[in-house]
Amino acid sequence: ILVNDHNIIPHLTHPLIYNLIRNNDNIRKEVTNTPKALHSLTTLYIYKIGTHLSYENDQLTLALRSGSRECLFSIQYRGDASTQSELVNANFTRVFAIAIGTASGSGEEYDNEIYLKLNYIFWFISNLNKGRYYNAIFPPQPLLAHRSDEQIEEEGGNEEIDSQLINKGKNDDIKDYANKAKGAILNYFIEQGNQRPIWYNW
Repeated sequence: ILVNDHNIIPHLTHPLIYNLIRNNDNIRKEVTNTPKALHSLTTLYIYKIGTHLSYENDQLTLALRSGSRECLFSIQYRGDASTQSELVNANFTRVFAIAIGTASGSGEEYDNEIYLKLNYIFWFISNLNKGRYYNAIFPPQPLLAHRSDEQIEEEGGNEEIDSQLINKGKNDDIKDYANKAKGAILNYFIEQGNQRPIWYNW
């Protein structure tokens, strides 16, 4: 499907599919447990990133990537510890690191897209480091957090996140989430008596 441009099926991640994944635990679990389904979503998420052919084609591929991103986020947001493990195996953080790649000139240069990617990296790694106590509850997953950090580093994601520390887009929200993502990746530990950033306990 991804070999020939004319065979692209943009509706693969149509809002209907996203809504099914978002609103139905059984479908979400089935997608997670289906071999290669998460790998397909991560592949679609970075499909033709940095390639600009025409405005119409760019809009179609952006819609495809956005739909895939929303499906992945919904699976992550409502998934238990085994789902988080499957996402790490499917290179969840790796594809977000690739997608942030605006500093090197390859990647989506839309502020909202950059903001969302930094947001997802922060929440995913923060949940792995500290556990999650809402939705599907799970204890800290330090090994998965470490593997996710490695995926980001392998793709040069740390440098890409650093490059966003001066981005004033979205009323400085990009800069704020770049700081949060960096803190989650570095797994900041702050002694009990010391002042903590507001996001530290999230």
